[in-house]
Amino acid sequence: MNGVAALRRIFGGVAVWLFMAAASATAGDWTGWRGPRGDGTCDEPDAPERWSATEQVRWKADLPGKGVSSPIIAGDRVFLTASDGPRHDQLHVLCLDARDGHLLWHRRFWGTAPTLRHEQKSSMATPTPVTDGNRVWALFGSGDVFCLETSGDLVWCRSLAQEYEPFQNRFGAGSSPVLVGDLLILQCDHWGQSYMLAIDRATGKNAWKTDRSEHIAWSSPLVLEVDGAPQLVMSATFQVKGYDARTGRQIWAAGGLTRECIPTPVAADGLIFAVSGPKGETLALRAGGRGDITESHVVWRSTRAAPFVPSPLVVGGLYYVVDDRGIACCFDAQSGERVWQNRLGGAFTASPVAAGRLLYFMDEEGTTTVLEAGRAFRVLSKNRLDEPVFASPAIARGDLFIRTDQHLFCIAGAAASAGGTPGANR
Repeated sequence: MNGVAALRRIFGGVAVWLFMAAASATAGDWTGWRGPRGDGTCDEPDAPERWSATEQVRWKADLPGKGVSSPIIAGDRVFLTASDGPRHDQLHVLCLDARDGHLLWHRRFWGTAPTLRHEQKSSMATPTPVTDGNRVWALFGSGDVFCLETSGDLVWCRSLAQEYEPFQNRFGAGSSPVLVGDLLILQCDHWGQSYMLAIDRATGKNAWKTDRSEHIAWSSPLVLEVDGAPQLVMSATFQVKGYDARTGRQIWAAGGLTRECIPTPVAADGLIFAVSGPKGETLALRAGGRGDITESHVVWRSTRAAPFVPSPLVVGGLYYVVDDRGIACCFDAQSGERVWQNRLGGAFTASPVAAGRLLYFMDEEGTTTVLEAGRAFRVLSKNRLDEPVFASPAIARGDLFIRTDQHLFCIAGAAASAGGTPGANR
């Protein structure tokens, strides 16, 4: 793969494909939306369990604009996007030092076609960027795509709005890009002609483009290996679909989702989990198959705790989900049997993440409920930052990175809690 290592987490006959440059991106990095596996989980043993706005804060950095994109981390660098201005057409890509939060570089661009947005919860910086440790690719809600060296130098840029048409929905483009080998994959579903696009990540040129019949969605692709080949799993209008990542050809589809999809699918133990809402369903389906697999591959369904925005988690054979009103549910991932249901309190936009046995559920007021993974509902701590949080957090080398409305916090991991030198877990 031209020097790119494909690291795999095996689930029976299904593997989540992880593409990182072996020389730069390493274990412990959080390289894109929902982390190294694309499912919100990692194996960091030293992630923090308790903190506050003043305790366990390694550093706190001001941000130049709004955004709900997540931070991504490669080595000792943190990358983040933002937008500002009356029309949010001023686009920002930032790079900070993960050790102390100081700004390494800041690139500013003009958006080519700003769209409507939610005044509080979104901006043009909704998609999370992705990195292979050498370069960073950032998509904005305006349809502008940028490729930069990790040093900040611009490699190439494109305006999808000018090439095709502006994104026609009330929040702009929200799907985050993913890397599959040498390709950058974009899911572009809106009221106009929806499509997915595979771009040569080095040159910025199209490798393939597939038109889709979807109306509107903000979900991001999940990348799987099925029978030795990479597939893209995408939630959208009424269906979850699988595509050949090398060609863009549709392979299978399963019905049961609602009209507007935001949560990203996850996969574990041979199953794919797709959820849509509000008042939608979770679908658990076996990977593989061709054509309409609604009857043949759907293992179980549930309408409990169906979120409109937060994506789910699967940890230790258990499926976790929290809806926008703060009701959390845990299911047996294989059978769909409900294990527990509890109200966490607050409203939720951010997706939960996990580090080993620790599950992080972050509400819109900036309070994170830390649960212990398992069949018993056990709250380990509640941690307040007292700032609005709509972006999903990231975890790297034991530290927790939380984007609030105005700041990026780095919460020190357990090594610092135990008296270790700050940054020693790096």
